[in-house]
Amino acid sequence: MSPEPLRHIAAADLPVLVAGNELLSSGRGAAGLDGLTVCVAALLEQYGPVPLVPLDALPPEARCVAVGAVGGFAPLIELPFSGDEFAGAVRALEDRVGHRFDAVVALNSAGPNALVPLAAAAALGLPLVDCDGMGRILPLIHQTTYALAGLPVGPLAAMSAAGDAVVLDTSTARADRLLRGVVDASGGLMACAMYPATAARLRHAAIRGATGRIMRMGELLTTQNRHAAVLAGLARTVGARLLASGRVVALDLPGPTAGARRYPSMPTSIVVSDPATDGPVVRLEAQNEILLALVDGAVVAAVPDVVCLLDRQELRPVGLEGVAVGDHVDVLVVPAAPMWHTPEGLALAGPRAFGFPVRHPNEEGNR
Repeated sequence: MSPEPLRHIAAADLPVLVAGNELLSSGRGAAGLDGLTVCVAALLEQYGPVPLVPLDALPPEARCVAVGAVGGFAPLIELPFSGDEFAGAVRALEDRVGHRFDAVVALNSAGPNALVPLAAAAALGLPLVDCDGMGRILPLIHQTTYALAGLPVGPLAAMSAAGDAVVLDTSTARADRLLRGVVDASGGLMACAMYPATAARLRHAAIRGATGRIMRMGELLTTQNRHAAVLAGLARTVGARLLASGRVVALDLPGPTAGARRYPSMPTSIVVSDPATDGPVVRLEAQNEILLALVDGAVVAAVPDVVCLLDRQELRPVGLEGVAVGDHVDVLVVPAAPMWHTPEGLALAGPRAFGFPVRHPNEEGNR
C-alpha cells in the first residue's frame, strides 16, 4: 500500500518551489534555473504530478535513492539537461545494485537540486520523499547528513546530457574527487544517483520536511508584499533571524582559492552597512555560497547555517551573481538542522572545513 502523500507537486507549483529554494541557496541565486525549470515542467506535464510523501510513512524496507545534479551553474545554461539523464542515472545504479528503487530522496533541496529529484521521480513514476541531506547547498557530495550518519555515498551512478553513463564503486572520502573528474570530462554537469539506502536507515540520517519547507517559503515569497510580514513569515516558517539591514557598500572578488582547502568555487566578499545611521558593518565571506558573516569583526553566523540576502525592495532573495554596490538588503540567517551543530557536523561542514580559522558561534567555548 502506497503511503498517503502530503501533497502532489505539479508543473504549476514550480514557480513556488524555485522562489522558496532561492533562500536556502545561501546567495547562490537562481542563475541557470530557467532552462532546468522548463525541462522539469515538461516531465511533470508528460508523467503527471509527483506525490510528496513523509519519510516516516515509508515501510522500513523501502529502497530509496538520493538524486542530484553535480557540476557548475554555467553548464545549466550552456549544456542543459534534456530530461532523460535523471531516470538514466537511477536506472544505471539499479543495474549495479541489482534491484529497483521504491522512492527518490533529494541530495539537497536547494538550488538546482530542489528540482532534479522531482524530475527523476516524475520520469520513474516514484514518490519523492520529503527530506534531504543538506538543508542548503554545500559543494561536496559527502558534506551531507547522510554521510554524517554513516551512509556510504556509493555505489553511485552519473549520466551526462550526451548520454554518457558512469558507475563508481569507491569510498565516501574519494567519491567527490573521482566524480568531479568525470563531470569535467562530460561538459561540467551530470545527473547523479547515490546514497542507496532503506527508509529505516534514512530515518536516522535525513533532514525531514525539506521540500515542504521550501514550498512554504515559496508561497510566502510569491504572495506577500509587505516587508515586515515577509520577515515574520520567514521567522515562523524556517526560524530566519535578521542580522542587519543596510546597503551593499563594497564587493571584493579575489582569486580562485581561499583558506587551506580548494573547492569548486570563486570566493567573494561583500560589505553591508548603513552609513546614515552609523550602524554595524557586516562583512560576508562567500565561496559560491555565503559561508561566514561578521559584524564589526566578530563572527555572528557561519556555515552550516544558511546566511542569505533579501532585497528589501523586491522582497526576494538576492544571488551573489546579481548583487551590486548600492543594493538595499537584509542579511538573514536560517539555522541548520541540529545534526549539523554536533562536533562531527561542524567538522564536516563548519567554517574550518572551508579554510576559515574561526569557531562557529554555536561551538562550545563560543557561547
